[in-house]
Amino acid sequence: MPIDRRLFSHFDWPLFGLALLIPLSGLLVLYSAGYDPDKTISVISWMSLELHSEDFAKQLLFIGISLIALILALAIPPSVVQKYAYLFYIVCMVLLLLVAEFGIVVNGSRRWLSLGRVNLQASEVVKLGIIFAFARFLSRHPPPREGYGFISLLFPSFLLLLPMGLIMLQPDLGSAIVVGSVGACMLLFMGVRLRVLIPLVVIAVFAIIPAYSYVLHDYQKRRIEVLFNPDADPKGSGYHITQSKIAVGSGKLLGKGFLNGTQTQLQFLPEHTTDFVFSVLAEEWGFVGCISVLMLYMLLLTRLLQLAQRTRDLFSCLLIFGVASRIFCNVVINVSMVVGLLPVVGIPLPLFSYGGSSIVSLMFSIGIVLGIGMRRFAYMRS
Repeated sequence: MPIDRRLFSHFDWPLFGLALLIPLSGLLVLYSAGYDPDKTISVISWMSLELHSEDFAKQLLFIGISLIALILALAIPPSVVQKYAYLFYIVCMVLLLLVAEFGIVVNGSRRWLSLGRVNLQASEVVKLGIIFAFARFLSRHPPPREGYGFISLLFPSFLLLLPMGLIMLQPDLGSAIVVGSVGACMLLFMGVRLRVLIPLVVIAVFAIIPAYSYVLHDYQKRRIEVLFNPDADPKGSGYHITQSKIAVGSGKLLGKGFLNGTQTQLQFLPEHTTDFVFSVLAEEWGFVGCISVLMLYMLLLTRLLQLAQRTRDLFSCLLIFGVASRIFCNVVINVSMVVGLLPVVGIPLPLFSYGGSSIVSLMFSIGIVLGIGMRRFAYMRS
């Protein structure tokens, strides 16, 4: 679908720059996290450029693919996204069913579909599908002045609970929480009646006990238990959070320096390129490095919310808010997890952690948002 060149005069360069700066900052941390002096990877042969981090080289490729996805997304007008939102949602559900039947098992979880030399994590695509489907439903069925009632919430609840249930079967508690959080944020953004919201919160609180007993797996229960007492099982379920706290605390103000993180380089810190990459950042770059990266996220979210506020089309506004909610929820859960405020649930730091499915789906969604911003002026003129 061709793009009118005149639209590029309204391209949001600050938003694009922030969306690119975060993964580039992540590359620096990933190089250290995956550093192996005994392994040499030739990247550009004619320049004799060699690396000592396989994860860095792969993530560099993922960033390149994600930029292509972003460019392709620019060509998709929001009207097309709205038209096919439910179809995309159905495709996402099919992907989850395929994962349940044919997915490959890694570390005891069946979360990936093998596509030859690459693996697709379907839950990352589902997070985008939920945003599209919710944006369409909520824009087509806006609430009355007092907010949504019980009956009005039945269909969006179905849209939300179905993928959450399928994701929990993998099991992937973290992604299910993010999907639920994004849907809840979008509903609250539109408005829910207080006499409906309070009973729902009460029901959710009382549902925690049976969910803990009958839904969560044993290892997930132990992770919740060690949240309150990591010393109870320091070499088992509490190992991740204990090593993460050591890494974060030892970084102090300015950190130990690039490639000098002992928890990282001595392989004490598990999942240091994905779920606990923020711990690597804290250990090697300290409090200053952590605040700098969190400031980038804050600027990115602020830019997204400003664009959502200026967008007159309700569907586009909801879509942008959904993308911002996804990034916000991911960041809050991941950072809270690595410092011991939440149990370990396996959530990567968006645009920063190693992983292709996550960054490609996120950059694609940001491309959709950039396209909305470009076309906003055309709609205003028309």
